Amino acid sequence: MRVLTQAEIARLTKTELHALLRVIAGELPRLPENSPELRAAHFNLRNIRLALARPEYRPR
Repeated sequence: MRVLTQAEIARLTKTELHALLRVIAGELPRLPENSPELRAAHFNLRNIRLALARPEYRPR
């Protein structure tokens, strides 16, 4: 799994972000502990949650 950029996240709609959040969260148990993929998944989840939490969130 690769880390998504802020620009990539900003282009997605709220519905797309919620779907991506579910997909990434579903993959977490399958990722090896302490792996770069697991760290990237957690980083992506954090950034998606932050984007969704912004009151001014609007896709670009």
